[in-house]
Amino acid sequence: MESQSAEAILPAQQAVVLYVLPIITVFVTCASPAMALAFLVGASQVGQELKNVVQRRFSLLSLFIVGLSPFFLLSNYLASNLYLYGIYGAMLATANLLADRLAKCRIWPVLAIWHALNLLTLIGGNLGPILPYTINTNGIVGECLRVSARYGDMCPRGDAAINWCDNVWVSVQLLVAFAYVLLHIIAFFLVVTRVVHHYGGGGGGGFYS
Repeated sequence: MESQSAEAILPAQQAVVLYVLPIITVFVTCASPAMALAFLVGASQVGQELKNVVQRRFSLLSLFIVGLSPFFLLSNYLASNLYLYGIYGAMLATANLLADRLAKCRIWPVLAIWHALNLLTLIGGNLGPILPYTINTNGIVGECLRVSARYGDMCPRGDAAINWCDNVWVSVQLLVAFAYVLLHIIAFFLVVTRVVHHYGGGGGGGFYS
């Protein structure tokens, strides 16, 4: 009886991890900018704050990063760590929004370090000795191919099919991954520029304003 009940429960558990959890994660991720701003300024001011976010280019860039994160969240959580890149990227982008809104000078050096670590993680490589955290050495592009690479770079079909492993979907994730890395590179240099602006002199304005 115990073995039968365990077999009956396992598919339901897999369904939660493979389908319910990704959908919930996408919803929370997309709502995270609004929730963070609501915590900062109050729920009644969120609408106006979101309008202001669109007018600030650095914040708008961060919204694009949040918007691309669901492409990695909709993946196989049991066979790949791709979703972690989406979660970490969305967390950093939300921190960008809050930092841009608060406009505190002391925030930017810390944010620059976070961006550098996150960028190294996205690119991948054997960087364990210099990183306090890492997902793997594949980088986000390599992680997109992690599941299909086990089957000759082609997702299996039929009875051997793997959830979220579809050749078209993996191709889309690859294209988005390149754009994702590019946006993070731009964000990193914008944060560095702001650090230099605050601590190395220079006038106001610029692209990040």
